[in-house]
Amino acid sequence: MVLSPPPSDNEHTGKTSATGRVKFIEHRGKQILFVDYVNCDATTLKELIIEGHRVLAKMPPKSALTLNDVTGTYFDQESVRLLKETVVANDPYVKRGAVIGISGLQSLIYSAVQAFSRRKIPTFSTKEEALDWLVKD
Repeated sequence: MVLSPPPSDNEHTGKTSATGRVKFIEHRGKQILFVDYVNCDATTLKELIIEGHRVLAKMPPKSALTLNDVTGTYFDQESVRLLKETVVANDPYVKRGAVIGISGLQSLIYSAVQAFSRRKIPTFSTKEEALDWLVKD
């Protein structure tokens, strides 16, 4: 599924690799795995999906807090397939996850991923709202 012409990944970070886009951030004393998919093309998106899973798979079960920003992200059929499979594979490690940046046709992909994975991953309008929700007890 192609949503729009792929933007150049260089517009966002000047890089085309996953380096620096999968990282831990701290919010209210808790560590959150943040995956920055902003304006990714399909190739970079796939790299980030794989890197995010690699990091999560090293964590204890049900311990990870995750935040994914998909603002302006380009999806193709292969990246959607990989995303569905990886969301399922990540489930054992994730205590709570959230997504920001979903708009337009991305809503259809989001619904498909949730249905396939049988996970409920809430979306938020802002990063701050998502972070606050992730760390609440």
